[in-house]
Amino acid sequence: MQPGHQLLSRLALAGMIHPILFLGSSLVLGAVRPGYEPLRDAISELGEQGAANALVWNIGGFGVAALLYAMYAVAIRAGFGPGWLFRLTVAQAILAASSGLFSCDPGCPPVPQSPTMLLHTIVGLTYFAITTVLPLVAWRTFRQRAEWRPFAPPSLAVGVVLIALFLIGPALGADRVGVWQRVVLLIAYAWQIAVAFRLHRLLKRTDDADAAGRPEQLAPDTGGPAPRGA
Repeated sequence: MQPGHQLLSRLALAGMIHPILFLGSSLVLGAVRPGYEPLRDAISELGEQGAANALVWNIGGFGVAALLYAMYAVAIRAGFGPGWLFRLTVAQAILAASSGLFSCDPGCPPVPQSPTMLLHTIVGLTYFAITTVLPLVAWRTFRQRAEWRPFAPPSLAVGVVLIALFLIGPALGADRVGVWQRVVLLIAYAWQIAVAFRLHRLLKRTDDADAAGRPEQLAPDTGGPAPRGA
């Protein structure tokens, strides 16, 4: 097994570690912060300007998430090529880092009160939009691959649910931002964990084939139409 190829299968595990670490650390920091209510308050309030432990969250929450997304993106490229799955995962890494760099105002009000908060709002909405449509992009790709075809219908279902949640989010009101964010992320991250685990196993299978002298390659994501019979 070649060390470089072995690393790729391990990088896929970053897609599993990131959701658990991100949601877990947000619960821990929220629990130790007086007055913070996870079902009401936005996740970004953990890193709001002037908040206790804000730096811890912006670096350990958003910053680590960006690093894990970047590692996962390398594995996505190895498994699917430089298509839209790879590009959107890279975008998630950039947006996660930007969320930590541009903190929201105290309380993360619905209407931004500063340029930094405005940037944070734009970055956050873009992140959630990408996270919402990613399963649908994956659905289109998965249909074209025999080894991923069983993941296509669940990806379509997850994508439809996430889009519905994204659209009804504004109607829930500011006092339901926390629960909306966490429900969206729980669904999206559960899907991501399943995909990352499958990708890890497929890349490892390729490693084993290389070690046995039987090269086995995963077809790149060309973005073209599905083959006949798919």
